[in-house]
Parts: sequence; structure tokens; C-alpha cells
Amino acid sequence: MSKIAALMQNIASMNNLAYVQGMAPTTIPSVHVFRSIETVPRTPVVYEPGIVIIGQGRKIGYWGDQIIHYDADNYLVPTIPLALECETYASEDEPLLGLFINIDMNSLYALVNAMADHASQAQYDMNDLTSGIGAAAMDDPMKDAVMRLLTCLKSPLDAQVLGPSMVREILYRVLLGERGNSLFALVQHLGQFSRIAKTLNRIHRDYASPVTIEELAHEAGMSVSSFHRAFKQVTVDSPLQYLKKTRLSKAKSMIVHEGVKANIAAYRVGYESAAQFSREFKRLYGLPPSQSRNIGYAQLI
Repeated sequence: MSKIAALMQNIASMNNLAYVQGMAPTTIPSVHVFRSIETVPRTPVVYEPGIVIIGQGRKIGYWGDQIIHYDADNYLVPTIPLALECETYASEDEPLLGLFINIDMNSLYALVNAMADHASQAQYDMNDLTSGIGAAAMDDPMKDAVMRLLTCLKSPLDAQVLGPSMVREILYRVLLGERGNSLFALVQHLGQFSRIAKTLNRIHRDYASPVTIEELAHEAGMSVSSFHRAFKQVTVDSPLQYLKKTRLSKAKSMIVHEGVKANIAAYRVGYESAAQFSREFKRLYGLPPSQSRNIGYAQLI
């Protein structure tokens, strides 16, 4: 077991994940630790913006035609809320161990502004940016930063006093890495990527409300055809497909984590017909809403 994996196992044990699996908050509010002992087949998930760092085990994301590997050598950066399919390789002898770090927009703004005079042209050039998710190599500076964060998490006092600066350094390392340009785009409001990111935030905020493509396109300042094309380029889904996946994911979370009945969850996320909700839920996840707890990643990233 590597030093990073050993520290992650220690943090997992401190957060009641020594012999079980799941995700738990740490003493730093933006940082969660997760542990899994099961290999999970390809399953639909929705990632929130953040940084996924794996210490042991491996995961594969399927996003349109892309296959994204993230493991001890590669961290994942979903810069916007995205729906994809994911599979995990883990066992009791070698559990999956990792961290999920939420991206704080205030910290991101401050860092980008501080780096503005030194950023390379490539970090501002968004012409080649086509997606809101991807993996980046765990170089030595990033590994060192992760080690310091994990060591800090062992002490509640260190976590309270030093934790925010450790998280800030990791975000800084991400900005310098292969996925940094997409974060620069969010802050600098560059191009269609930033416009679609705002649309996705609106969908996640108002997913239960009626919405039309025309309305979303107007808010993005684009024609319907341009909006549809740009949306699919960034998310690989059409706007309606994305909204449906978001609603179903929110409903699954309500059923699993809040104990909400399936028909109530259906109405809460914007469905007028519980029967239609059940059909579309089973079509996406392969199981009916009543078996939500049996769906992979019910408790994990």
C-alpha cells in the first residue's frame, strides 16, 4: 500500500469507514473521504464539480465516446455537473480509497485572479475545449500537496487551522495541470463553455420546474440550434436528456438517503406521472425505483 493509500485508509477509519464502504465528510467541510470494497459494473452517475483523487483501486468513466481512467496516477476533474457512466475495481483485500474535494468558487476566483499575469496563453485558449470532465496526471507537486492534506486531516486542530490552505494548494495544482483551462474558462467567462456551465447550474438549481429549450437558449444568449449544438458538445447529452438524468439522479438520492417513497420523489423532481417516472428510471438504471439501494454507487462517488 502506498503512503497516500495508507493515509487515506487512516482517514477513512477515523470517519467510521474502517470495515465498511461509503462516503463520509472529514473535519474539512469541502473534503470527503470514500471507501469501497466492491467491483461495481458500469452504472449511470452524476458528478458534481470537484476533484476526485484516488489513492488505491481504480475507476473508469464512460462519457460519450471517451473512456476516462482515474486511479493512483490520474485524478479526475469534473468542472461542471455532468452525467456519465462509471465502473469501479475494488475488493476487500484492496479497497478503493479516495477523496472528493468540492471546488469553492470564491477560492477559484481568487486563485485565477492571482495567477492572471502568469497564466500561459494555452490556459486562456478555449478553442479546443470540448468537455467539462477529464483526467490529469498526478505529478509530484500534486502528490506532495495531497500528502500534506491527508496528514493535516489526522489532527482536528491542524485541519481547522491549516486545512483551507491545503485545499487551496490542491486547487492551485489543478489550475496548473491538464484540466486547468476549463477552470480558467469558468472564472473568465470565456466562450460557449462558460455559457453552458451557467445553464447546467440553472438546471441543477431548478430541476423540478418546467423549462423549455427556447428559454434556456435565450438565457444563454444563443439561438436554439447553436445552444443545442454547444450543449451536446460540452455534456454529450441533449438538454432534455440531461434534464431527465438530473431529475432521476436527484430522485434516486431522495429514495436512498431520505427514505422518500418513489411516487413522492417523482413529483418532487418534476414528474407529473409516477408511471412515466418508473419507466424512465428503470430504463436508465436497469432496476425499478423500489430497488434504488441495489444500484451501484448508491452510497459512493
